[in-house]
Amino acid sequence: MYLVLLAVATAIFSPPLQNLLRDMMMISISPFTNPKPGIVVVAINEETLARLPYRSPIDRGLLTDILNRIQSGNPRAIGIDLLFDQPTEADKDLRLRSVLESFPAPVVLASGTKLDGLSSEQLDYLKAFSPRATQGLGTLLHDNLDRVVRGAHLGRTIDGEWAPSFPVAIAEAVGVDSGQGSREMVYYRDRNFAPFRFLVYPAQAVQFAPSSWFENKLVLLGLDLPQVDRHPTPFTLLNGADKGDLPGVIIHAHLLASILSGDRINTPGQIIGFAPFVAACAFSLWISWRSIAVIQKPIAIAAALAVVWVCAGFAFAWFAILIPLVAPSFIVVGLSSLVSFLAWRRDSKERQFVEGAFAKYVNPAVVTKIVREHGELRLGGERRVITSIFTDLEGFTGLSESVGPEEVASLLNEYLDRICDQFIEHGATIDKIVGDAVVGFFGAPAEQHDQADRAVALTLAIEGLGQKLHDDTAKRGLALGGTRIGVHAGPAIVGNFGGVRFFNYTAVGDTVNIAARLERANKLVGTKNCISLAVSKRTTGFLLRPIGVLYLKGKTEGVSACEALVDTQENRTRFTAYTKAYALAAAGDSTASHAFEMLAQTYPQDGLILFHQGRLAGGNQGMEIHLTGN
Repeated sequence: MYLVLLAVATAIFSPPLQNLLRDMMMISISPFTNPKPGIVVVAINEETLARLPYRSPIDRGLLTDILNRIQSGNPRAIGIDLLFDQPTEADKDLRLRSVLESFPAPVVLASGTKLDGLSSEQLDYLKAFSPRATQGLGTLLHDNLDRVVRGAHLGRTIDGEWAPSFPVAIAEAVGVDSGQGSREMVYYRDRNFAPFRFLVYPAQAVQFAPSSWFENKLVLLGLDLPQVDRHPTPFTLLNGADKGDLPGVIIHAHLLASILSGDRINTPGQIIGFAPFVAACAFSLWISWRSIAVIQKPIAIAAALAVVWVCAGFAFAWFAILIPLVAPSFIVVGLSSLVSFLAWRRDSKERQFVEGAFAKYVNPAVVTKIVREHGELRLGGERRVITSIFTDLEGFTGLSESVGPEEVASLLNEYLDRICDQFIEHGATIDKIVGDAVVGFFGAPAEQHDQADRAVALTLAIEGLGQKLHDDTAKRGLALGGTRIGVHAGPAIVGNFGGVRFFNYTAVGDTVNIAARLERANKLVGTKNCISLAVSKRTTGFLLRPIGVLYLKGKTEGVSACEALVDTQENRTRFTAYTKAYALAAAGDSTASHAFEMLAQTYPQDGLILFHQGRLAGGNQGMEIHLTGN
């Protein structure tokens, strides 16, 4: 349906627009500025008629006097753009016929056919008026849309014989063959977008003219009257009817001049003529189908068409080659619009796919950013700085052995659903869920410059949620343990990993491994969360108490870690007391053991305080902690 509408729109709108464009080019940039000299026009105007007893038909006595004066100048030929299709005053008709028959130079009389509205009697009179004179069809080719004369009338076939037009008959009379067929009308112009001014002599002045005016000239005799035999031309576009509408005899002069000069408008065949647009169309369709910014597509298409139009303008200005521009441009724009729409639908489906694929893993704001800046989401892996976070539910294995599978599944789904909600709410990407463990990260697929703050905030939110779930399930007689969390930041390879049939958007690297081992370290040091220094040093506004330098299994370098506490007045007091005792232990002060003993009495449920109290009491010094079970 769209293609049908495009074809209809092209058929309706392109012809008038192409005409306007052709007219503008003809009067502004065409190379036709210097017609071959030797054509003069004798014009019967209003001043001429004012001297005559009647206006129509033109007084043939006057015409006889004009022809007698012209023949004294020895012209090459004379063309009379007047119809002698009926008798007037007998003596004047006889005198004119006698001059025509004895005229020393070739004479061409304007004629017509029944197609031009002439009757059989008129045609018979035309043929018999001057048998010696050659006849040429005085018809002009008017465009059906606006009546502008754009086509060059070379003649037509009548009863199986070729009848030349008036200008063609004059050219043939002096030995210049124009050929047959159809062609574009050539108009000569000046530099002001106005028609070229042929030498025009008023008919009433001819009897006083020197014979040199007509010597070896092609003389055209016709009318130059305001309301008679005037026709709109391309010059009417900018000059109006007063200067743009030309007398028929002047239009014949333009065509005669082009035949004598060999000037013509070249219209290349379809293959050559449409080749630039085929290239422009191919480029435009390629641009339209690409997944680029929407605003870039019309700019690129307009640029491609502009190149073709400019080249076509130069081709006409330099070589008079007329390439059709409007209809092909309609087609290029129409097809490009269709392909752009299809590409938009394709991209829209891809966006929906991305949104659907990531909506369960990434918060909506991150999904929006991925869709808007899809260049950030690449197939394969890329190196990114991320903050990896591991969570694990303590004691779930034992719980699952003590209750039925339906209740375990319900409890686990409730736990995971609420934990995942926290991941999404804080802008984290969920990497995977393994049993009761949820793994995620910040910093991919979209950049997050505040990922450390987000990670600590998520840690505290999960810890609070875990405590609430513990309390809620305890009321149902179930012993749900707490959630342990490990957080570390650093470089990792993030992307789609897997095979052709299955892939997973995940992060791999040492950063992820350390986060996993920090999560497991919680069980050994008595903490609920274990956050590396790489994360804590990038945050502000959190209570982060130091744990120590942890030497994780398989690592030769220690990882400085801390534990995040909920910011309450009680925890601030605990934090202050703890950091003082920690400083003593880190400095190797012998009073550190006593300080932690006092803390243990005050906070008997604090696992980290109890851990340090036990290791100091066992003779361990400093805060370098080697974890053999991690």
